[in-house]
Amino acid sequence: MGPCMSLLDAAGVNLAALPAQGPYAMSSEESLSFLTSKATFDTNGAGKPFSKLVDLRGGSHTLAKAFGLSPGGTHNCFMYVNKAECTVSKDAKPLNGATVDVSENELQLWYCQGAPISMPVGCVKSSGGANAILPRVHAVDVYLEIDGDARTDGHVCYGSDANLSRDKAIDAAVKGTMEGELWMKDFLKKGPSDGSKPWATIVQDNRWASDDGYVYLPLMANDVDNALMGDDKLTYVHSLMAKWAQLMAKVGAGTHSFSIRIRPRGVIYMDEDGEPMCGDTIGGGSSRDSNDAVAAMCGEHLTDPNAPGMSATWTMTLDAAQASGKGPVRKAQEFANWPAGEIEECIEMAMKFANKGVCGRKAAEMAPKSKCCHIILSEGDQGAGIKTARYGNGEREYDFFCAWALFKSANGKPDSLGAQIKFVVKKKTIVNYRPVDEDWYSGGFETANASIESVTALTITNAEIDAAIKRDAQYY
Repeated sequence: MGPCMSLLDAAGVNLAALPAQGPYAMSSEESLSFLTSKATFDTNGAGKPFSKLVDLRGGSHTLAKAFGLSPGGTHNCFMYVNKAECTVSKDAKPLNGATVDVSENELQLWYCQGAPISMPVGCVKSSGGANAILPRVHAVDVYLEIDGDARTDGHVCYGSDANLSRDKAIDAAVKGTMEGELWMKDFLKKGPSDGSKPWATIVQDNRWASDDGYVYLPLMANDVDNALMGDDKLTYVHSLMAKWAQLMAKVGAGTHSFSIRIRPRGVIYMDEDGEPMCGDTIGGGSSRDSNDAVAAMCGEHLTDPNAPGMSATWTMTLDAAQASGKGPVRKAQEFANWPAGEIEECIEMAMKFANKGVCGRKAAEMAPKSKCCHIILSEGDQGAGIKTARYGNGEREYDFFCAWALFKSANGKPDSLGAQIKFVVKKKTIVNYRPVDEDWYSGGFETANASIESVTALTITNAEIDAAIKRDAQYY
């Protein structure tokens, strides 16, 4: 790093104004100073401080704006919703100090801030400016007290199978996370290095990146898919809601006080090529120049246990059903309002093709040795029934319809997880501007590359598959 230091003055960087090199805890006083520092990190053009380089996107941007959190600012909040039908940005209410009504069996918590969940743990000065170093955050530790009693179960919440043991959940997370085998197993197995005991650690295989400013904690819901908000990449939700339901059974019915604190936990590790892997570097410095300094920060990075605004308290009253220990389960998708004359033909074709192509391959992965046992005809982007898709001003056309194919777990146990997979049955009618007469086949949804197709795949228990078969008997 020595040769790079001499370039700083030429780059116009005020060395005295930059935060300390670190490392330090995320959201500690030093970490939070990035949000108020006037130091120039990006020396390109006019030059910007760290706070002006923060770029929250998507839902993070929407929620920060709705909750009055300035991008790159120090403000944060804990919010909640307690209704299934709501718009979070409009209907969420402050959690801290609230008396929460859960009579509709819904409770989803949102921790939001105007800065990334992965906060800086160091500042590296290099040629061209300086970089804030953000660790990779795949895990958030959740600390919980109920009626003044700390809950220290140490659950690891990952995967669509809510019944996985802690060790199996860790193994699944390692397998599902890119390069997880290089660092994640001991990271999760040992828990936070400061010896603190969380109630649970939620794990995402897709990390909280520099444009992500919220942590979503669905605790109670009548419908798993509604709680997931259509995003099955929230890889901790099934387990979290199941663990919460089990905890409520121990707590029992009645009125209780709750206290929660979250602490995102990050990592910087060495990849297989010996290069340090952090989450993000924000600034205008040369990342190559900063490698040695980042390598010195390898290891676990905790959030400051006293970070402001990352905790909340509330009270709520549980009824007997909510204290039964039974969490929400995913129901089968609904049968669409299908043209009556097409139902029999389409079910027959979908049942035939579900075990083939991209759907069959996904089923073999999720429910090995299983064959499709039920078809639910579903709407596509053009509605229900057989439709025609046209591309390229007459270059190609195909007829298609959409269906959910259900596959039971081969072990036959009611609570075991099978799969429900949405795929597309297709028949090409025009290829390269010429009419063709081809058979129907098993396909998927097209990506930007027309030659690559995908399916929507969700877990579902054998018991719920049986319920769907009984429900849809009228169509068979």
